Amino acid sequence: MKSFKVIDMKIIQEPNFIVPEIKDGVIINMEHGENPWIIEIVTDGDLYSILENLKEQLLEMMVTITRPSNAPAKFSAHLMDINEMDDNISVVFKGDIIVHSPNYAEDLLEFLVKEGYEGKSLINEFNSRMESKDDFKNDEDKSE
Repeated sequence: MKSFKVIDMKIIQEPNFIVPEIKDGVIINMEHGENPWIIEIVTDGDLYSILENLKEQLLEMMVTITRPSNAPAKFSAHLMDINEMDDNISVVFKGDIIVHSPNYAEDLLEFLVKEGYEGKSLINEFNSRMESKDDFKNDEDKSE
């Protein structure tokens, strides 16, 4: 079992993100079984009603661990529990990390060039998709 500090989290809710302020957080890799990752964050209680509506749903999220300079990892997880603590809430997720090909950046760049992006629009789209780690293969499959 390995644990890491959660620095930042973005819950993907197309076309936007829910970005809870992380007051404290831990992510644990149980290293076995189905859905081996447990993520717990402490955030503002103001998000309770928004997050309560997502309970039991399968969510995609970007989680940055250990230090702010680390690239975020993409997770697919269920929101399992929300506990109120004074003005804060503790939110528990359980799920899996979404592993991309080691050539994700190169594959994404090639895909975007084939889609006709160039210049500033290529740079903007590339940066946006690198941050969100979108599965661009799905876009390609839809167009066929």
